[in-house]
Amino acid sequence: MNQTPEPFQPALLLHDQIFQHLREQIIKGHLEEGKRLNEVNLQKMFKTSRTPIREAFRRLEAEGFVEFLPRKGAFVRSISVENLKEATEVRASIEGLAIRLAIRNVTPEHLDALAQLLDDMDEAYKRRNIERYTALHYRFHKYIVEMSGNQILIRLYVSITEPFVTNRLTYKYFTRLRRYKKVSHRKIYELLASGKASKANRLIEQHVMAIQNSIESPPGKKG
Repeated sequence: MNQTPEPFQPALLLHDQIFQHLREQIIKGHLEEGKRLNEVNLQKMFKTSRTPIREAFRRLEAEGFVEFLPRKGAFVRSISVENLKEATEVRASIEGLAIRLAIRNVTPEHLDALAQLLDDMDEAYKRRNIERYTALHYRFHKYIVEMSGNQILIRLYVSITEPFVTNRLTYKYFTRLRRYKKVSHRKIYELLASGKASKANRLIEQHVMAIQNSIESPPGKKG
């Protein structure tokens, strides 16, 4: 755990700063699955006592990033295919509802932002840039959920999806990207822009479930 914490907003409480730092390190893959979070090192890094560190650990546990093992401490949670399957099923339903709500709220500015994300995704795909493509892909889907304007839906979506944005899973997904691209992000965009709620709902749910199928299928198997 030798990553130097980035500058934080002064208004944040210390346990919020620690939480955000660890969460970012896990999402970026700097803290690998199964790694023990060392309280002593964190105390030295943040010049603090155990209390804010343990508060940060509890928040990470609540959001699915960390798990506690009796008499051993806090560890970065390992993600199984079954975990991913369950989360993907819920995510598909959330995104289906979100795109229906988003269609009610859509503005030209929203469409411009989504179009730019699609262009950036295409460029990252051509360059085989796994990290950038994955980040843009997540931003595209999250932006549609945010367009819904439903704060409960947005918080639920983030809590379900962000623990799965890890290098291990995204690498497996990216290596099978050609098969996954059968379901087009641009078609989702077109249906959203034209206000076709039922078709958009159905397509985005199929699109999300294709992620699960891509990761579950053995390498080399044709989908």
